Amino acid sequence: MNQSLVFTAIGKDKTGIVSELTKLVWQFGCNIDDSRMGIFGDQFSIIMLVSGTKSAINQLEVRLPLLAHSMQLLTIIQRTHSLGAEISVDQVTVEFSGNDAPGILKEVTEFFARRDLDLISLRSKADKITEKISSQLIFKLNDDPDFERLMPDFNHLCERLAITGKLLHS
Repeated sequence: MNQSLVFTAIGKDKTGIVSELTKLVWQFGCNIDDSRMGIFGDQFSIIMLVSGTKSAINQLEVRLPLLAHSMQLLTIIQRTHSLGAEISVDQVTVEFSGNDAPGILKEVTEFFARRDLDLISLRSKADKITEKISSQLIFKLNDDPDFERLMPDFNHLCERLAITGKLLHS
């Protein structure tokens, strides 16, 4: 029976961090089921969902903090359960862009939260030079999505926030 572990690491960006982390996961025969990484300022950040045998996950749980410490990374490690086939394929992708202003991302995420849509992915970038924002959000749809109202309501939100947006159903 495979077990799962999610870990986050953050620290000063330098070449080879991902290589070292993936090498450690491989050494214990674990699999990387999902991961995201990014550079924020001069800081590196990664989150990984890893699965493996109980023994492999136990060993990884012990060795990961040692490797992170040697690389001057802060880590958070948590056991979890992989959702696997339970993950809904019924999703809506939201993309928007426009002039950056405080509260835009709050307004958009709040709009979907009020409609009981579960946010499963978020990528947003504000460009300090152009003062523009571009974002992509992916939501897991609930059992009874009301697309007839969602689209015009979202268009109204975009008009109010002076952003350009679109919804893509998959």
